[in-house]
Amino acid sequence: MGQKNEELYNYILSNKKKLTEEWLGSRKKADGSMYSSNVSSQVEEQLKKQNDAFIEAVTSVFIKSEDEFLVELEEWVETIATARARQSVPLHEVIAQIRVFRGIYWGYVRKFFNEDFDANSDDALNWAEVLNDSFDYIIERFAIRHYEADQRMLQSQRQMIYELSSPVIPIKKGVGILPLVGDIDTHRAKIILETALEQSVKQQLDTLYIDLSAVAIIDTMVAQQIFQVMESLKIIGVQSVLSGIRPEIAQTAITLGINFKDIKVHANLMRALETQE
Repeated sequence: MGQKNEELYNYILSNKKKLTEEWLGSRKKADGSMYSSNVSSQVEEQLKKQNDAFIEAVTSVFIKSEDEFLVELEEWVETIATARARQSVPLHEVIAQIRVFRGIYWGYVRKFFNEDFDANSDDALNWAEVLNDSFDYIIERFAIRHYEADQRMLQSQRQMIYELSSPVIPIKKGVGILPLVGDIDTHRAKIILETALEQSVKQQLDTLYIDLSAVAIIDTMVAQQIFQVMESLKIIGVQSVLSGIRPEIAQTAITLGINFKDIKVHANLMRALETQE
């Protein structure tokens, strides 16, 4: 059986180019899809190389141990799943192409079986079991890796949005404004703390105006974190001034037992800046 496996392995790899060409030839014109028949020559070449690597990885199941095979296959899955996520290729499109190629691949296994008169039904059943398990594993692992890559990108984008939505704007030497807009959750409050401290030091601020006029809702935990931002700024020598506090936010602060005695508070940012001048 070991010799038959090796012969099948060599047969598939010797037809690697034909396998890829048949798969590419099965594509339909679908503008906007990476798997359409009218993609650029650069994308076409990329698909060829990636599919050749896939053939080598999946065919290694016939000659390598299970551990070696899974390592090789996992490397391909991780690389391609990450690439497809970055290219915004929907998961269902990838799985559909794996299904199409699965049929083409099986066609060549059948050709080998029909041409090799020494192969018997036991060989065919063994190959069927091994290949079906392999393709099922590929689809499962690809879905997982594609999802993980999507989540990493979403997290990175969310982080960038949070940072851009919490800018420290210098208005003159030693003075900056941190205008907060929209809902603030605990994660964004953490970003605000990090941004305020980092930018205050970088811009050598003495005073930072934190304006809450455009913040509609703040829960107890977030309110506590905002006041922790002010305490942290105080430690690094930056005086913070609050403006635009809504009644409900003030009520939350009082509930927390926050003492406004040492905190400069103004009804709005304009009044706060007039006072500063």
